Amino acid sequence: MFSRHWKQVSLSSILFLSCASGALAESSVFSKFTLEQAREQAKKEDKLLLMDFTASWCPPCRRMESTTWVDEEVRSWIKDNAIAVQFDVDKEEKASESMRIEAMPTVILFTPKSTKEFGRQVGYMSAPDLLRWMKSAKGGSDSKKESTSSSDQPSESATPSDANANTQRASNSNPSSTDIWSHINRAREAATEGRNEEALVEYVWLWNNLSTTDETEKELRRGLIPFESKKLLTVYPPAKAKFIELREIADKQDKRADWILLNGVLSENGRTVAWFDKIKADPQQRDVIQKHFKSLENVLFSENRWSDAANYLYVNPLDRLKEIHQEAEALKKPKQNTEISKDFDPLPSMVLLLYGTYVAAGKDAEAKKIEDECLRLDDTPAMRTGLANMAKGMKIAREQQLLKQAQHQHAQHQEASHKEAPHPQPHRQATQHQQAQLKKR
Repeated sequence: MFSRHWKQVSLSSILFLSCASGALAESSVFSKFTLEQAREQAKKEDKLLLMDFTASWCPPCRRMESTTWVDEEVRSWIKDNAIAVQFDVDKEEKASESMRIEAMPTVILFTPKSTKEFGRQVGYMSAPDLLRWMKSAKGGSDSKKESTSSSDQPSESATPSDANANTQRASNSNPSSTDIWSHINRAREAATEGRNEEALVEYVWLWNNLSTTDETEKELRRGLIPFESKKLLTVYPPAKAKFIELREIADKQDKRADWILLNGVLSENGRTVAWFDKIKADPQQRDVIQKHFKSLENVLFSENRWSDAANYLYVNPLDRLKEIHQEAEALKKPKQNTEISKDFDPLPSMVLLLYGTYVAAGKDAEAKKIEDECLRLDDTPAMRTGLANMAKGMKIAREQQLLKQAQHQHAQHQEASHKEAPHPQPHRQATQHQQAQLKKR
């Protein structure tokens, strides 16, 4: 396993060791448990589980080896409060894949009370930053002291109106990533334990405080938070009123992206589709549609509006594929204090929505062009398998939709025919007196 601990040696020795793979001693802060063993041990001892994913060729990882992981306070705190394990991504491929590691170093934390991640930090972390983060993950008094003021904490009798008051107080601050993950963790724990009012307070705080400019927080705001908020609504109906209120605010402030996301949280994507139908054919609304491209892409795909997506959203599929490829290449470039896994290839998963839309819309010629260009850009097993599976799935979805449409049209035709057909006059049964008169005749 790759080195865990740099001893104090001369500069020439450090240079020598930095060029020698596996030549460094292992830090005592990390145990030798496997991933599953570490999970079990953390659960048994009621401790945090810390995972560090590293690589021998990763400069930021080596920097943490010589600073963060040898810091005495870090080592002491981990010894008392956590089970820590470290994985070399080149040697522990199974663990790396299961945890979806894309860049190094990546440090992941789990709390004893939840099977979900408390959070993950990608990139170099100093000893003080790591300590603050770990203490916030521990929860209880540590979490509250380290990450947020007492005014931001939900009370045991929190209500939707309390959520609004708490989030208003917090709106003037600029929360750090530690604050964000502390609130996510508290929301998850509250929801898991049935403290739904407290969970609502936390999710509303996150909605109001997540950045709309920071890329990482934007992704949380577009994905994780709406998804978990929607789950809360299914078990806690009073939360619906608060999210309707948030949607009304977004509508009044013309925050269309937020409005679209909140329609999804409230399971009312029909509102988004109705709004889209009003503007889709208007050339003056083209910029509006493109501005909300990513939100509309997901909605139209999930609502089986594939033809609309192809006709009004993508317009030129190869141009869109070019943009996707540029985004994928950007993801493969390491950011500050990180390194990207050598095998990381995001493109196959990023093209599937575009390709699947054209397959499902029955635009076979365009779909074939997309497929050919995808293979020209990235002819890998992952790309070929992804495209094949998507084509198979979307063809089935299209057939089911066509069958459903045919059945609906048939039912409408039968109903219309029934209304237009002349109704026979009801048969009148002869009375006994009439029958007697007929017999006399």
